[in-house]
Amino acid sequence: MIQGILTFQFKLNQNEKTGEINPEFSPIQLVFANNKFDENNFAGLIMENDIFGNFYQHTVGIFSTKYGFNNYYTGRLKETPYQVYSYFKQLTDGTQYLTISLFELDDEIELFEDLIKDMAGRLDTIYDKLTKAANTKQLDLISNVNIRLKNELKYTIFQVERLSKLDKLQKVSLIYNSNERLKILEILRERPAAKSEIKSVVEQMKPTVNIDILLRPFLELNLIRRDWIKGEKDKKTGVITNQGEYIFLVKDIIFARVPNENLLKHFKETSNELLPLYRQKSVDYFAEYDPYDEPLENTQRLASILLNPDVYDFFVLMRSNHYPLDKIPKIFSEFAVTEILLDNLKKLNVITEIKDENKRSWICLLTDIKPLTIFPEYLLPKIREAFRREEEDEKEGKITYEIAKKALNLLEISYPEKVTF
Repeated sequence: MIQGILTFQFKLNQNEKTGEINPEFSPIQLVFANNKFDENNFAGLIMENDIFGNFYQHTVGIFSTKYGFNNYYTGRLKETPYQVYSYFKQLTDGTQYLTISLFELDDEIELFEDLIKDMAGRLDTIYDKLTKAANTKQLDLISNVNIRLKNELKYTIFQVERLSKLDKLQKVSLIYNSNERLKILEILRERPAAKSEIKSVVEQMKPTVNIDILLRPFLELNLIRRDWIKGEKDKKTGVITNQGEYIFLVKDIIFARVPNENLLKHFKETSNELLPLYRQKSVDYFAEYDPYDEPLENTQRLASILLNPDVYDFFVLMRSNHYPLDKIPKIFSEFAVTEILLDNLKKLNVITEIKDENKRSWICLLTDIKPLTIFPEYLLPKIREAFRREEEDEKEGKITYEIAKKALNLLEISYPEKVTF
């Protein structure tokens, strides 16, 4: 869970007589999600040494303060048990600002990357106005800009907290929106694999990855099982091999489009004039649709937008409603561009636009989205093949008798289990 977002201005504080400097981070606005902390007491969240260390990560390699510059940094603090996603901004006059978003160690901060970068884009304007107001000593303007800055931080914390409360459909989106998680799924679709092996593979894709965080949605959706394998002792060397924690796929999952039955039923019951047009659009789409042939890129784009809090709220609302284009409910946040969101949903055939007899445009949900859980029967021959491998060039994918036995046993036990959405 996010702990807070803190903004600072870095000042050298050079003594005009001696030339000595006394660098400090002057707080601008500090907004906390955790009630344990406040503006006068946040040492338990981040210490001064970590603030300077964070600043160093942003500024290493910068040789001049007389040009505009900005970047991002993610990392773990040394003196407190939190991680940060920070944004650094240097204006052309050399004024430097640091915005630090603080999270717990088990938070998947990559999930909030878009929200933080959207915030950073708006902070650029705020920091520019704040600097000009300070340089010209416009106290009223400084006060107004500070109010806007504080509201901006509060709004971003609100959006992060919304995105932290994922339902099952969004947890499936987490899998398909992550190349590392898709790689895990690809590995497990071939055979059971040691956790250490999976960790090694995904770390090649992203060195800072946390394997337990990556596995979390798989576990929460009951798609995998984790179990300890005792291992086997090599008769020649006496070394125990293939021992450790293994990951077993017991359910596979894909995104699927389904007709929006709620809206069709509503149109029929109310004898809505849009029914024939809407029904025909639905028939045309599903006549060509096959979830197993859907391009992965489309599924990834769909997963990405479902992880946008504004889009997801609108998607849920539209399952049983339809609205004229000129009266779309104002459920989007103040910074969301409705036209762009609607256009993205249209391109993915999630929504459609229909014109009534008066040429008025209506927005309807063309396809509902429901994940399909599949019993991975295809694994049975693959498990047998992996166990029987004997050739040297095939030993990399070989599994032991204990691993094969455990995999088949878990598949048998989990067969009647259902994952509902």
